[in-house]
Amino acid sequence: MCSLYKTFVFIFTLNVIGCGGSGDSPAAVSSENEQTSVAVTSPGYGKESQESVSSGSDSAQAAGKEKFAKPFSSSVLQYEVTDGKIGKVTTDSETLLTYPEMDYFYFENGNVVFDLTRQGKPKKRSELRQYPEWSVAGNHRMTATLRLSDSTINEYTWMQLHRKEKTSVKPPLRLTWAKAQSIGGKVYKDYLVAVFYHEKGGYKKVPLMPRPDAEMTAELHAYNHQVFITLNGNLLHVENVSGWADYKCYFKAGLYLSGSAGTEGRARVGMSQLAYSHQ
Repeated sequence: MCSLYKTFVFIFTLNVIGCGGSGDSPAAVSSENEQTSVAVTSPGYGKESQESVSSGSDSAQAAGKEKFAKPFSSSVLQYEVTDGKIGKVTTDSETLLTYPEMDYFYFENGNVVFDLTRQGKPKKRSELRQYPEWSVAGNHRMTATLRLSDSTINEYTWMQLHRKEKTSVKPPLRLTWAKAQSIGGKVYKDYLVAVFYHEKGGYKKVPLMPRPDAEMTAELHAYNHQVFITLNGNLLHVENVSGWADYKCYFKAGLYLSGSAGTEGRARVGMSQLAYSHQ
């Protein structure tokens, strides 16, 4: 009888240890190569939540992926997740339409998630690059419904209007999240900021709005040599981009850890809708 009681106590103890105590979400996430944990708030999306949140039937999961078929058919996935020395790697449209899943690009509950951790100087990216290229003289639009995490890094880019060249060039426009950005003598914390680059005038930073905790709708619209930035139905900025007339432009959406060299941490962008329009 005593032996049976000891066996029961031993099994009960193993179960308690295996459950890990509290059922709260972890406050820190670390990769295999990290020596210390990186704290991340506002997790929003992440593979660690897949074990505790049911994503429904297989058919529902497939439908959640297939709504991205149209933007994937005119996009490639560019990523740089090693030591930053090999340059960008590209997943073509045909492969994208098989809905591949990687640590930095995966699907969860009807969303495509871009998920990266930066450790030091090398910048990392996981971005959809739209094609073919176009001119700002026309009528071109990218609209996305997405949710942005905060981070311990100081900046990341979640949308771009870029241009094609034979050599590396500065992006004409990046929509960024900034941990703390000084603009015109004022510091904007946990803020969304548009970063324009004009070859004759250099950089121009425009504060847009505080980062929402919930999903938001973002639209970049290029029309008749102007760029319109609209967030949650509010037109927040119009920029004259006549100097970009000769550019071969394209849109990018996803995640680019664009902060300064010493920054470290994790960021995520979860996207439930994405659409391009070209007229």
